[in-house]
Amino acid sequence: MLAIAFLFFFLLYLAIIAGLALWAAKQASKRGYSGKKWGVAVFLLMLGLLFWDWLPMEVLYSYKCANHAGFFQDKTLDEWKAENPGVWDTLGADKLPEEYLVKVKYGEKNSERRFYKLPDGTELIANYNIVGKHSTTRMVRYDGKQRYWLNQRFFWETVWTKHLFHVREWEERIVDLKTGEVLARYVDFGTNIPPIGIGGNSLSDYKFWMQKKSCKKDMRSKGSFAALMKVLKRKET
Repeated sequence: MLAIAFLFFFLLYLAIIAGLALWAAKQASKRGYSGKKWGVAVFLLMLGLLFWDWLPMEVLYSYKCANHAGFFQDKTLDEWKAENPGVWDTLGADKLPEEYLVKVKYGEKNSERRFYKLPDGTELIANYNIVGKHSTTRMVRYDGKQRYWLNQRFFWETVWTKHLFHVREWEERIVDLKTGEVLARYVDFGTNIPPIGIGGNSLSDYKFWMQKKSCKKDMRSKGSFAALMKVLKRKET
């Protein structure tokens, strides 16, 4: 139903600007000017008020996807192991710092959430299922940034960057908690135009024809990043 309403709006808008173009053409002809040129100019001007940022968005989005999207591994796991001898065997996603445990909350069917507070103010929120198996641990920093704990040395975070013409970039990172070095990155691009039906805060939020969810450049890139994250979390190598 909402899609029909949007279609009706655009047809109405096209009818209005076509009427304005015809009016401008007639007025120009009466005054001895080219009615065709003035009519086309008015039509394109009015059309541009709505679609002016569409082509620049497509160009920028295509360029970013072609040149900056994908999986990037700044350091291999073997290189990291060589730099940190003996550390790998001590890591585990469920090996949380029990000395910093603050409280435990029980949910449905005895599922648990355990809260830890690290010396730097970072809060760890660990989730356990009904059989007591660890599932995920969320890291909440003092500055509001959220990360996910993979093990004692690695976390996963997503960094968002705004670009021109509604293009946005998100970079998923695997970071060494101790050194701050990035082990691997997955970079993707989309636009900040929400799907039809969600609504928005400005007129540009309703430009559904500019909606881009992902580059979809190479699904293997996303798979490579997910596989590495799985290894770090579950140590399946």
